[in-house]
Amino acid sequence: MSSLRNEITPLLAPSERNIGNNNNNGSPGSPRGPYLPLTSFRGQSTVQATGPTPVTVRPYANSLNQPNPNTDDVDHDSKVQVYDVSILNPENSTPVIFHDDDPLTMLWKDFWVLVRCIPTVFFILWPAPKPGIDATIKGLILQVILVVVSLILTAVCLVSFFVGIPSPVVASLVLATWLYGYNFILGESRITHQNIVGDDKDDKEVWLLVNGIGTSRSGLKLILDTLYTQFGRKVIGVHNRTFGVWFDLVECMLQRDLVWNTTDTREGYNIISRHVADPDKEKIVLMAHSQGGIIMSSWADQLLSDFSHEQLKKVEIYTFASAANHFSIPETDSGPAFGCVEHFVNEWDYVSDIGLLSFAPPPPPGLPVNSPTVPRLSGRFAGRIFKRLATTGHLLITHYLPDNNSILHDPAVLRHSKLASYLTDYEDLKRKEEVRISRIQAEKAAREASRAAQQGAPIAGPSTR
Repeated sequence: MSSLRNEITPLLAPSERNIGNNNNNGSPGSPRGPYLPLTSFRGQSTVQATGPTPVTVRPYANSLNQPNPNTDDVDHDSKVQVYDVSILNPENSTPVIFHDDDPLTMLWKDFWVLVRCIPTVFFILWPAPKPGIDATIKGLILQVILVVVSLILTAVCLVSFFVGIPSPVVASLVLATWLYGYNFILGESRITHQNIVGDDKDDKEVWLLVNGIGTSRSGLKLILDTLYTQFGRKVIGVHNRTFGVWFDLVECMLQRDLVWNTTDTREGYNIISRHVADPDKEKIVLMAHSQGGIIMSSWADQLLSDFSHEQLKKVEIYTFASAANHFSIPETDSGPAFGCVEHFVNEWDYVSDIGLLSFAPPPPPGLPVNSPTVPRLSGRFAGRIFKRLATTGHLLITHYLPDNNSILHDPAVLRHSKLASYLTDYEDLKRKEEVRISRIQAEKAAREASRAAQQGAPIAGPSTR
């Protein structure tokens, strides 16, 4: 097995191959809504969640519209299930009602989400990343230092709280000094740009990315370089600063449960709002990875408050491995408020597991990969979801967008995703996909002819008259 492929199915016993399936839905009256899994990892829910209502949804106009040619209605070259989620399914007469608890209760429930998903944490960096793709050597060394410091500070604070040594006041001062001192060293600006010198493909577009957990500024620049190579657009980087993976996870919980707007959230929104209000900008593409999905969710909420739906039609949102607990996009008479919203997740990615996969409705039972139709479900995590099955890894470039195994190259994504159409090699990928479909159709016809011959049935052929 190639070490570069994000597959571990051969390494797991059959009983363990469903570790990423989040089909344990909470009750419709639960504080998180009907799609928060129960704390038992493999237990079965006694309450049936709101069922999906499959409807045929036309793919984007520039996508591939060929029917699924596979004999078994399963495309063996694809690993991606595709389904839509909207806050209000138009075929449901009664909308789902969502409730929120007090902040401490929400934090406590969120803690158990982190615990419940622990089985997937062991594959968060599998296949093993190489330096110079998502992180520099300098960034890796910094991350090790930050993790060690964050664990020491956590231990000091816990001992202080339960034992009283050192004094809780002293422990709090030490923690605050470290956090503010580290921020002071990094400087005020959260905005960065790529290293590669190049021009924009279209100066009427604005592209922006907010990074995820454990990403240094140098690592963000590497990611921006790769995105420029793949999409041909300059991407503004909003640096969501890392304080070590452990503190980053704690910050995730505070951001999504206490609606905590950090400095990078505010600076990024100021840039976005300025471009949305600019009539000369025809398209604003917002991308987020990991913890950045929480920030993106906050941006979406604020944009809906500050701008009309007509203005927001030029905004497109794409998330990878989103750690958010909601993505509330209201429906209008002309469709969703934003121009396009797509979410990409790996099934066995821990951060996806504690985020989108825990709070979005699961795909309908039996939904095949690369289905020609896209079912629509009611839920709080609105957008088109691309779920890549039996796939590990969390890093944006190494595990989601590598040249040899990009989720955007999957046949289902090429068929149904708008983001894939922006790839610089999209036309080449589309031609290869058309060749693949033609080959599969020919193989299917040959199999049907062979079966007909074996059964003694007449085989239709050209007339000799």
